[in-house]
Amino acid sequence: MGIGDELFRNVVKALLTLHRLEKEGYSPTVSEFIRESEINHAVFYNHLKRNLERSGWVIFKVNPDRTITMHLTEKGRRVAEALSSIEKELREAGVV
Repeated sequence: MGIGDELFRNVVKALLTLHRLEKEGYSPTVSEFIRESEINHAVFYNHLKRNLERSGWVIFKVNPDRTITMHLTEKGRRVAEALSSIEKELREAGVV
């Protein structure tokens, strides 16, 4: 598995996790997201966060209590919904 494969897998996992939490009416803090998604902390901060922001799929909001929460953008929500519609196939293929 190459670095591109790992990045793709983590992006898919991130979007599916955020989509599920959003459907539950919850905006996770970054720490909660990392715990919930089971994505490695270093991977998140070294690569994934930047890629999610640059793609325009996720925004990070600083709250009054200084926590940072993650939110899907409209564009990110559309991508996450598309991935959600094929989640079973992604799991069968070992992507997530």
